[in-house]
Amino acid sequence: MRNFFNVLKFEYTGMVRGKGFLITVALFMSLLLVVASLPMILGFFNRGGDEEIYYDATGEQAVGVFYDTTGWYTPEIIASFSPHFDWTPIDRPDAIERGLETGDFAIGLRLAADGITVYIPGSDWMGAGNFMFYEMARAMAQAQALEQAGVDAAVIETALATDPTMDVVVVGRDGGQSYFVAMAFTILLMLMVSMYGAIVSHSVSTEKTSKAIELLTISTSSNSLIFGKVIGVGLVALTQFGIALIPGVLVMYFNLERWHEFAPMVGGIMEMIFASNILGMAFLFFLLAFFTYAFLFAALSSTVSRAEDLSSSQSIPTVLLMAAYFVSFSALFAPDAFHAQVLSYVPFFSPLVMMARATMTEVPVLEIALSAGVSLLYVLLLGFLSAKIFRIGIMLTGNRPNLRQIFKLMRQA
Repeated sequence: MRNFFNVLKFEYTGMVRGKGFLITVALFMSLLLVVASLPMILGFFNRGGDEEIYYDATGEQAVGVFYDTTGWYTPEIIASFSPHFDWTPIDRPDAIERGLETGDFAIGLRLAADGITVYIPGSDWMGAGNFMFYEMARAMAQAQALEQAGVDAAVIETALATDPTMDVVVVGRDGGQSYFVAMAFTILLMLMVSMYGAIVSHSVSTEKTSKAIELLTISTSSNSLIFGKVIGVGLVALTQFGIALIPGVLVMYFNLERWHEFAPMVGGIMEMIFASNILGMAFLFFLLAFFTYAFLFAALSSTVSRAEDLSSSQSIPTVLLMAAYFVSFSALFAPDAFHAQVLSYVPFFSPLVMMARATMTEVPVLEIALSAGVSLLYVLLLGFLSAKIFRIGIMLTGNRPNLRQIFKLMRQA
């Protein structure tokens, strides 16, 4: 145990004192602080200006234009269906596309008795809220049909003025906001595991080619060496991102109200993160994913005798990590699908897939605990397996063994 702590301390202090560690922390912290303070920064530069940086109900509205061939529509009627634009009639339909291309108009409508054509800029490719114009055209067509059938105009106007209320109750976790949270966490987790897994791989291969490795393996067990290295790098990762993340998260938390004004969607997502257990789950599954792949990186890099072969030894864990990444993305759209549920307990897939599922929907605590327990079990198995492969790899220095030779020597040992 003493040798384990000596290796861990040596690995941790050696990386923390390096210039690369300090530079990465400084850059990452600066970037996060700038992003977290974005509403304040933009508000400061915009102070005293006429234009609002973020949307305000009392501010200037975007211009919407319409060309009416029916005589049914007025700006007030269209605004009752779509109040977020300043509606203006135009006399020429060809001016709609030109105005959208130049940015003079935000949206355009061409209104006819048999339907409606909506013109939107290419940047609004999702076309959010366009169904409102369909409802408007249908209501006006129905009103004209009723008037032609002899129904009193006052009755039609009263019917069209009916404004029922609608409340939306989200039962369980809000999948709309959770999607972006899960996507961000999945991408960040994959990048961190990939980056620090490569650091483990480089550290193990460098240690193997060291002249003092024979003496080191005699005085220290391979278990202490591998576990000390991997856990040391893991602590470096937590230290690096903890120092960088905590100030940024605190700044964003204290600026939460400004974020609601600046970007309501981002503010809602951040509020959901702070009010839920997502951060705790992200931390748990990051540790499980990191140690799973770190031990795999360590095992395969210990079979390398030359620095030129190191990249090829990283191909298997990289392919597995990318496969888990794509499967976890599919779990964002179907968190309760059969393949997502099964892969929540499969080695190399479970941390990312369960993280995606638990963020998108309410997964029972028992299933999360079971997935974490299974992941922890094969992390330990991978750790001891990588230690054995490391010891065998030292004996085969100068030759790159294949998997068959490795397992043969492990059986003999």
